[in-house]
Amino acid sequence: MKALERSNYSGYRVSDAFNEIILKSITSYSGKRREKLKSFFLDLQQGGCVSGMISEFIYHTDCKAFYIEHIDDLENIRTELEEAIGEPIENRFQAPHYTFVCWLCFEEYCYELYSRLFE
Repeated sequence: MKALERSNYSGYRVSDAFNEIILKSITSYSGKRREKLKSFFLDLQQGGCVSGMISEFIYHTDCKAFYIEHIDDLENIRTELEEAIGEPIENRFQAPHYTFVCWLCFEEYCYELYSRLFE
């Protein structure tokens, strides 16, 4: 889906993995692809990864494996976000660091795409 290539984070290799997760996740939505994508992004903004809507990020062991595979990209995205807002981002759910970073980066990736495509 070409729309997913428009992310500011497309330079990171983890974006390919995020795009795969998005494409898999939108299959359960109805409508045209663009409508499915928008509905998915809105649901994610409402519940976040903590809601369990992203099957790849439900279990800490899955998050840990994903984090290890993409550690440099994920930590660089987290650092960019913290520098942009000028302070550390709080792990308010007190999840393990690797789970927190996976959730944070995926949610930011999706929010940035939503803003770029639909606002």
